[in-house]
Amino acid sequence: MKNKVNGRYINILLVMLIILVTYVLSPLWSTILRKVFLTFLPILIAFSLAFILNPIVSFLEKKAKLPRIVSILGLYVSIISLVLFIIFGLVKPAVGSLANLSIGLENLLDQVGKILNIDTSGIAVQLGDVLEKVYVSIFNFFTATGESAEDVIGVVISGAVVVIVGIIFLMNFNQIISKTADFLKTKEDPTIYLYVRNLYRELTNYLSAEIIIAGIQFVEYTTLFLLIGIFNPAYLEVAFVLGFTAAIFSLVPYFGGYLSSAFMILLGLSLPYAFYSFIPIGVFMLIFPNLDAYVINPMIYKKQMKLNPILSISAILLGQTMFGIIGVIISIPLVLVLNVTFDFYKMPIKAKLKQFKDSL
Repeated sequence: MKNKVNGRYINILLVMLIILVTYVLSPLWSTILRKVFLTFLPILIAFSLAFILNPIVSFLEKKAKLPRIVSILGLYVSIISLVLFIIFGLVKPAVGSLANLSIGLENLLDQVGKILNIDTSGIAVQLGDVLEKVYVSIFNFFTATGESAEDVIGVVISGAVVVIVGIIFLMNFNQIISKTADFLKTKEDPTIYLYVRNLYRELTNYLSAEIIIAGIQFVEYTTLFLLIGIFNPAYLEVAFVLGFTAAIFSLVPYFGGYLSSAFMILLGLSLPYAFYSFIPIGVFMLIFPNLDAYVINPMIYKKQMKLNPILSISAILLGQTMFGIIGVIISIPLVLVLNVTFDFYKMPIKAKLKQFKDSL
């Protein structure tokens, strides 16, 4: 009995020691983890892109009778052309217009101050400085001036790695899947194969749904500004920039719609005749976000993702703290992996936790 009690004390002390060491070394391991993650990020993006494009390549290979290498090269040439068009044809010409975002923010806060009868000039100055710094960073990046020249070179190199490694992955993707399945089937425990197959299916559905939703967001926001542009030509210059931004924000779970709406409001306030343009913008904000949230998105997902909202939001905040915007984007897929893992191994995990609890 005495040995059992002493053993429990030792286990408790070990757990406390592990927690203490983890906390003390958290700045070190978080920095190392971040650098490792950013180092392998291009390879992760390349694999994710191959994961998404493989069904299209297989379809072209079987139905259109195109050689696999031709389908792959055709897809990557199309993607690279689209990205270059978005950057140099849409975003870069509109960078100058982004300088007016601080004006839009100042106008917005001024209207809020008048409605609430409070002084918002101090907040407007502080937030305006933040927007100005963001604009300068974007401007320097697209003009490759100052320290941003190194960032541009890094992006170009990372992009080349994504393309080359992605092509290699796609050329061998079916073999990778087949060999992985054969290897897992040779294991004595069949649950591993079933788990990986289930995880593969869930991630495929998630990625497909996110791509479709991003496309819908692009069409919605771009069409809105194009229609307003019929009466106010200034909106035509930034319509595709808004659509592209909304598509990117749609990848941010939970908060993407709010970010798109906030960006649209600031952009609208920075353009001429903002008051009249805000009538269709207000109608849009009353209808389409709710339509997306409660009708379109559930139809695309087919069934609602069974993810705990608190856990998801916590993962988003943790991902943002550790890895920035990339951490926000990958947070939900990681939570999805953990959710599938727990559902599949629920009983063994509970048994292990009970065994650990009894040992204390």
